[in-house]
Amino acid sequence: MSDLTVIAPPAEEPLTLAAAKDFLRLGTTAEDGLVTELIRAGRAHVETASGLAFVTRTLKRRWTAWPYGLMLGGVKLRPAPARALVSVVRVDAEGGEELLTGRFQLTSGRLRLRPFAGLPVVPLGGAIEVTFVAGYGDAEDVPEDLVHAVKLWVQAAYGAPGGLRGTADAAVDAALAPRRETRL
Repeated sequence: MSDLTVIAPPAEEPLTLAAAKDFLRLGTTAEDGLVTELIRAGRAHVETASGLAFVTRTLKRRWTAWPYGLMLGGVKLRPAPARALVSVVRVDAEGGEELLTGRFQLTSGRLRLRPFAGLPVVPLGGAIEVTFVAGYGDAEDVPEDLVHAVKLWVQAAYGAPGGLRGTADAAVDAALAPRRETRL
């Protein structure tokens, strides 16, 4: 089992209010609150649909057992792109912690065991907590196609009378299609 906790949320949104209003062709400030909320919701939706973190944030992934694949080439930390490994901690059933960060490395977004390092046992009732930094960087570092997907979601949500009814999902899916990861 895996849980994800946000330790430090993104400091900004990848889409500014001004850019969203430009895209929606709004010339008034009357609906700034609504558009701001739609930007947040759109970013969250597109991040979830793509498995990506846009603006840098610190996250903690908690496992009750080592994930499958760790010994076979590593485990991809999600959401991607994982940029830095902060810590790997083993927590026992009583809450005692042991720092294991030195045994691991982050390579191409994958958590890997360092060569010749042993994989410690996860104690009964214990867990492994991996804290890492994910995201492309600041808002201006987010790829334009992902920002455009947020714009499409905001546009569909803003203009959909009576709810989204799939229009936002279809627009986002089309925008994210080139980024889908194919597994063989």
